[in-house]
Amino acid sequence: LGMHPDQAAGDICAFANARGLPWCLVPCCVYSDMFTKRRLKNGLKVTTHEQLILWLCENYPDARVATLDLEGKNKVVYTLAS
Repeated sequence: LGMHPDQAAGDICAFANARGLPWCLVPCCVYSDMFTKRRLKNGLKVTTHEQLILWLCENYPDARVATLDLEGKNKVVYTLAS
């Protein structure tokens, strides 16, 4: 579970996915200057919150997205147990 995980967003998903564990992430900051290799399938650099969510979904096809009932960054990206 990652709530506003900053730079750990991708690592949380990769760690859980590699072990077959479900994960849940509410991403906030993109840190595009730090993660310059993050690219969407169309080649665009990930620079926005929306692109970060799309990047997560592209890298983890089983991921789902839902909207939480709260203010601010409220998109949750998650997988379910198999």
